[in-house]
Amino acid sequence: MKHYNNVKAQAGMTLIELTVVLLILIGLAGLLIPYVGSFVQKTHDSTNSSNLANLNNAFIRYVTENNMLPQHMDALVNAAGGTGTGAACGAANTQWDPYCGLLDAGMFAPVAYAAADADPTAWNSLVNSKIRMVVNNNESAPNKTFGSYTGMVNLMMGSTETFHGIKVQAMRDGTGGLPVTVTNADIAAHLAAALGKDPMDYNPACYDYVALGLGDANGLVTKTIASAPVHYPEDATKGPVDYYNHYIAIVQVDKSNAGTCSSVTEPAKFLGTVMNVPAYPNSHLFGVNASLGYAYENQLAGK
Repeated sequence: MKHYNNVKAQAGMTLIELTVVLLILIGLAGLLIPYVGSFVQKTHDSTNSSNLANLNNAFIRYVTENNMLPQHMDALVNAAGGTGTGAACGAANTQWDPYCGLLDAGMFAPVAYAAADADPTAWNSLVNSKIRMVVNNNESAPNKTFGSYTGMVNLMMGSTETFHGIKVQAMRDGTGGLPVTVTNADIAAHLAAALGKDPMDYNPACYDYVALGLGDANGLVTKTIASAPVHYPEDATKGPVDYYNHYIAIVQVDKSNAGTCSSVTEPAKFLGTVMNVPAYPNSHLFGVNASLGYAYENQLAGK
């Protein structure tokens, strides 16, 4: 009779085997992490550039088809004073100042236009663009991007209301601050950096370059775009709950018919869409050209 020893099969791995597997996994992770990080950055850059280009096309198509600027864009001003809610608006806010939810409100200066102004050129420029209605922003809204609009302003002929909005001013200098005195040349340089044209194409002496948010209620939605896209910044702490992350349209508003300016009041016209970014040194608004340039810089830097 044969006798057999019942030998139990070894369960699991030995310590040496486990160590080898872990070393292999660590080595693979070290190789893959840079590529994954680069992929995320490239996706972020390409998505933002694509959104800007698509919004430019959608905006131009809307104006061409309707012969007017879209309705219900965000005025990007605080609808009321006092203390707002959330990280972006926790301090006391001044009514009609740049919307506290903006990623960098310092890039803008407040403007006010009314039919009763001593020189109503800017008001008439907006009215002639047939924009009709814009909406203010609620500094107390729990979400600074979605559903942050409140109260409409009537821009029709004969209206006694006042349009409160914001216009582009200088970009930040190398220390992250703005020039002590903002000149027309500073404003033209900022617009050129943002929109990709030459500074001589902009004339802040004759025009205001007004920023209007393309929020959830804007007239492009269901006309030339399905929904209002959102810009997600690289800094995860600057997300769309605490900060306004919709894209922004830059509109040229005729503000003067004096001197070397045109003697005819020109309707406000669309120049391009931009992203507002956090207050970094040398930061500015980013249009599609600036965004593509930034993407190429990141690629060269291996990001």
